[in-house]
Amino acid sequence: MIRTLLRFARANLGLLPSAAPSDERPLKALQGNGSSSFDKLNILSLLAQAGYAFQKGNAKRGALLLGAATIAPKNKEASYLIQGVLTLDSVRKRLS
Repeated sequence: MIRTLLRFARANLGLLPSAAPSDERPLKALQGNGSSSFDKLNILSLLAQAGYAFQKGNAKRGALLLGAATIAPKNKEASYLIQGVLTLDSVRKRLS
């Protein structure tokens, strides 16, 4: 499942306006327009969390995290907001 998500992400990196497609280094496309290592790590973290959610059978959470990873290069604040809301929901469920 995670391999499929990574293939999907690599294939769609070329569709992002700030991304330059590259076959030899797919993550190089994330370096456009001054993106920092922290931003790239955030995107990879979102993809890993989405893969884990899909693997555990939580398709809604996985889809939201995949969407957050998709919009992260253009709108970091929105991706952080989605990730924060999902984390708060997870904490709320554990405390209930």
